[in-house]
Amino acid sequence: MFVSRGGRWGSTPYEILSRIRTHLVGRVVTLVAATTFSALLSVALLPLTTQHLGVSDYGTYGLLMSIVALVGAAADGGASLLVPAHYGPASAFERAQLFVSLAVFAGIGASAAGLFLIILWTWQHNTFSYQAIPLAAIVLTAVLMPLRAITNIAVLIFSATGRGPAIAAQMAIQSLVVFLSTLAALFAFAMEGTSLFIGALCGQFAAMCVGLVALGHHHLLSFPSRDWFRRAAISAPTTVASGLVHGTRGFGENALLTSTIGLHAVGILSHARLYHGLLTALANAVGHNLWAKSLDEARNPHSNFETTRSGWTPVQITITCAGIIFGFVGKEIVDIISNGKFAAAAAYIPALFVIALIQTTERPANAIVCASDRAASATWARTVMALGSFIALFPAIVLFGIKGGVAICIIEAVAYRLYLRLLAGRERKTVPFQDHVAVFGCFAIVAETAYVHWVVPPLTIQLALMAVGIAMLIVVGRRSIAEMISGAHQIVLGRPI
Repeated sequence: MFVSRGGRWGSTPYEILSRIRTHLVGRVVTLVAATTFSALLSVALLPLTTQHLGVSDYGTYGLLMSIVALVGAAADGGASLLVPAHYGPASAFERAQLFVSLAVFAGIGASAAGLFLIILWTWQHNTFSYQAIPLAAIVLTAVLMPLRAITNIAVLIFSATGRGPAIAAQMAIQSLVVFLSTLAALFAFAMEGTSLFIGALCGQFAAMCVGLVALGHHHLLSFPSRDWFRRAAISAPTTVASGLVHGTRGFGENALLTSTIGLHAVGILSHARLYHGLLTALANAVGHNLWAKSLDEARNPHSNFETTRSGWTPVQITITCAGIIFGFVGKEIVDIISNGKFAAAAAYIPALFVIALIQTTERPANAIVCASDRAASATWARTVMALGSFIALFPAIVLFGIKGGVAICIIEAVAYRLYLRLLAGRERKTVPFQDHVAVFGCFAIVAETAYVHWVVPPLTIQLALMAVGIAMLIVVGRRSIAEMISGAHQIVLGRPI
């Protein structure tokens, strides 16, 4: 549960900060605050950049960033398997060797991928579309790849050791640097679409530096280990296969949209995914703080996963609330933020919010699977599902455009959660179901989106229905809302309600 009992209570600023650092709600709120700050800067940047940049500029950016995501997921040197299993119980010396070995392994792999991208562009500069992508964007993307790979390893370490404030510092500084450097490149140096890549590179470099400083000089001054290199080589094929399939799916979707519709379609979908990404960042903020506790609950055969439920239900409430709002007035919000250039993206945002909701479900099952050493099986199953969805993308996008791609993503997300529950059921007779808010949210968002699309009611009716939907959400999630209020009361005043 969020609320703890006992201890000496007080409400001085120092005591409040101390409770924020030690209380689960406080640690979650710290990371959520950084996520919110990052989201606000991202949203504030759009009205400024869209004065000079068009949909195609963002389409190019989205296409190349999907390649960066592909490389970042594939070139982690097995870190996603090695860090959770070995970093925590290792000595300080072994921790440093593990990080350096993984960073070198991942850095070399990502740098090779970046070099290959430059060679590919040089060989045929119009490989990705009928419009030539600037060499500057290709080079900046290639340099960004190893920075992203090393940063991802640092984030994995912070998550495995419960260092949420370090992740929060990375996020806040990265978003601030992206905001300032993008504006400087666009307005001071008139670099047009390249300014997006300059902002991404500067922000990623800042995040990597913050991560290295937080890890400490012992990690930076250590040397790679032959043993950890060997383990990375053994673990890498699993993570490479998973990363390549998932990353290729994202890149393939963008490439298909580019070839069938045009770069502007990638720009539209990338803008819609921006809002999905903000909610995913919120979910990750909670996940980084809850993962260790969820694993502890999974190892306890008598646990009902109360901490897991208390942490994830507020996330589902937030996503559902955002989905209800965007389902009714999303077009107006997008028009204001993007100067009317991305109005078409509003139609896809509620569906992406449904995906975000589905991705927050079955957290107890996920913890049971990982705690019982079935993570590799789940990874391979997810890889197979991603490969199947990638194959289905081509006819779906050709026949239905962006809507077809989004539908495939929803089907894949549901299928993987069902598989997690079945796999967890083999390890534990009773797997608690804690996703009532998510189920309500999915149905509410789908129903209101269909109603607005087919009926097209006046704005006053939409606002009234939006209020009704939010009221129903409060009723469904009343227990979690009461726990959040009690947790905040405990942190600020030093005592539970």
